[in-house]
Amino acid sequence: MRAVILSIGTELVSGLRLDTHSRDIARALMAVGLDVARHVTVDDVQRDVEAALGAACAEADVVVATGGLGPTLDDCTREALAAVMGEPLEEDAGARAHLEAWAKARGRTLSPSNLRQALLPRGARTIANPVGTALGIDARVGRARVFCMPGVPAEMARMLSEEVLPALRAAGGGRVTLVRTVRTHGMPESIVGERLADLMAPGRRPHVGTAVHGGRIDIHIYATGRRDEVVRLLDADAADVRRRLGDAVYGEDEDRLETAVAALLAARRATLALAESCTGGLVAAKLVAVPGISAHLLEGVVCYADESKVRTAGVPEELIEAHGAVSEPVARAMAEGIRARNRATVGLGVTGIAGPGGGTPEKPVGLVWFAVADAAGTEAAREIFAGDRALIRERAANQALALLRLRLMRLPV
Repeated sequence: MRAVILSIGTELVSGLRLDTHSRDIARALMAVGLDVARHVTVDDVQRDVEAALGAACAEADVVVATGGLGPTLDDCTREALAAVMGEPLEEDAGARAHLEAWAKARGRTLSPSNLRQALLPRGARTIANPVGTALGIDARVGRARVFCMPGVPAEMARMLSEEVLPALRAAGGGRVTLVRTVRTHGMPESIVGERLADLMAPGRRPHVGTAVHGGRIDIHIYATGRRDEVVRLLDADAADVRRRLGDAVYGEDEDRLETAVAALLAARRATLALAESCTGGLVAAKLVAVPGISAHLLEGVVCYADESKVRTAGVPEELIEAHGAVSEPVARAMAEGIRARNRATVGLGVTGIAGPGGGTPEKPVGLVWFAVADAAGTEAAREIFAGDRALIRERAANQALALLRLRLMRLPV
């Protein structure tokens, strides 16, 4: 079955609020075997909502809409749906009873605007809302089944999980769409594309695609069918992707670089100390989000000023004077100094220019030096990242974790 998702609201069209409902609904619909054709965002204007609903019903088997079911005059979804159905709005006795019970429980009196929420297009049915006033609507428009839900996140989530998905799951005949995500870092997207070109061919099953996030590349593998068949297909492709991309793969699905590093630290009973400059403690923050990291992360210092690099990481002043704070020798000294100070298995040093100012032709904004030190010696790496200050810091922190991961993989278990 083919689905279209409508997000209704002026605040969404204007950019005042981010539409996360479409993402959550799309994932849920795919999980019960629907093919999501498109997401549409539309203003709180009845003629626009009518047009969007009409177009969606003409092309899809299932239409899921959120927003526009409240009591105010700009909440026009029920009127638009009635117009598309060619049916009048009528007061629904069950909906009115729901509103009256809600008001009585709170010691309130229903206003005329509240009673608008009891109106339903003839032939439609209500969808229960246990946590709010706005009941959902379940209707038919031609071949399309239409589900309208409120935009309030908690209300939408309950309706989706308790009413909409069970109905669609029953109609789907046991078909599911499952997604397996293989997560990578450090390999250019062009190389990933070349190595996976045959897997990404149009029309192939499973479908394989890539997405880039802050320097990481995710490979999404998804297929629709009977669950046992789909699991077999995804297992085979995920294993093939891992083989082709090698050490660039750090995990699957919800795995993150920091969880991969934490797992390696635990497996090797290793300890870690960090000296961060341009990342401002972001590497430490990512690691601290992983439960159990306290057994391995001994210290993380933000040695932003040159004086701090000398005082906390043991960087010789003459290195900074000779090479500058953003340089390979200083990054190496930071990693070695913080490791020695903590007697850690591994030390990490990060120093760079996050911008927007401070760059030169020789050392541009985005230049970051990394160093990882352990008993076998010290390795350094240099990257120049594009983007604003926040993105440079994020990409630098991810790169630091990736370098730590590769270094830890070489340590004995």
